[in-house]
Amino acid sequence: MFRTLIATGLIAASCLPALAQEKLIWNTTTTDAGATLVFGAPETDHAMLSFTCEKTNPLVLVSSLIGSKGLKVDEAARVLLAAGKVKKEFPGKAVANEESGSVDVNGGGKFDDIKAVLAAGKLLTIEVKGAKQQVSLAGAPEAYADFERACKG
Repeated sequence: MFRTLIATGLIAASCLPALAQEKLIWNTTTTDAGATLVFGAPETDHAMLSFTCEKTNPLVLVSSLIGSKGLKVDEAARVLLAAGKVKKEFPGKAVANEESGSVDVNGGGKFDDIKAVLAAGKLLTIEVKGAKQQVSLAGAPEAYADFERACKG
């Protein structure tokens, strides 16, 4: 009986992290100056990818927030996004993530490249030096449309 209780307790404890995980979604927020499109947990700082625009700038800041391995802050780096048969590279640099303590990557890109990759499949692969993560593209095209409208409007 005691072993059954311990086993049941261990199983329940191993399920807790799955229950505590936040639901990550595509979400656009706008300001008078531009907009941000994020794949992350709403109303938290937990995000994996973001795109930021300013109304006067034809380029978009592409920020991978999955960490990296082997990059040093300010070192040249790139964010590679791939979905379906579409693969786009966004050159930039490594940046410190003060919240997580990791080194993330910021790159720059064109609206058309971002739109193409976000509409190319069901899964998006985010890749930077030493790290790779797949995320769902469910809701991404709709959120991107709001983002683009806010950026260009």
